[in-house]
Amino acid sequence: MPHQDYVKTARPAPRPKKKPNEKKPLPVLLIGVVTLLLIAFGAFLWHISHRPGAEAAAEQAKAAAEQAKAAVTAPQPLDELPPKPAKEPYTYIKELQTKEIQVEADQLATKAPANMFCGTFKAMEGAQQLKAKMAFAGVSSEIRESSGKYRVVSGPYVSKRQAQNDKNKLLKQKIANCWVL
Repeated sequence: MPHQDYVKTARPAPRPKKKPNEKKPLPVLLIGVVTLLLIAFGAFLWHISHRPGAEAAAEQAKAAAEQAKAAVTAPQPLDELPPKPAKEPYTYIKELQTKEIQVEADQLATKAPANMFCGTFKAMEGAQQLKAKMAFAGVSSEIRESSGKYRVVSGPYVSKRQAQNDKNKLLKQKIANCWVL
């Protein structure tokens, strides 16, 4: 195989320059078709306006427009309300005032106060750091010790929904993934 020197290879030939834009021929066929269509449309309109009875229809349309205009500008009498009924036909208002509702124990449990647990640490420093991050996010918390471990707890909340709101706030700021009990 012969040895080639790639460094001293010849440059490729320059591309030929483009010729300036040549004038395109006038589209005579297209102009002829458009002109023919315009003449046909004009003839159609002339035929419609000069057919028998066109003047009578135009006069009727003008008369109807004048009547509509007069009806809009003329003051209209106010509609009167129907007379008030003597007795209320519905009794649901009285029924709702005296109705008692029975609540089951499961429904009461869902409205019980909720707590949010955010972390368990072996060292107090980790728990304090998480508590500080939560405080900067606007969520108050406390550290509880049980069996040598430190838990970061927030609450009690009045409802579970408030606890979920604080949990979502902490998740959005990527502080802690808490669970609500």
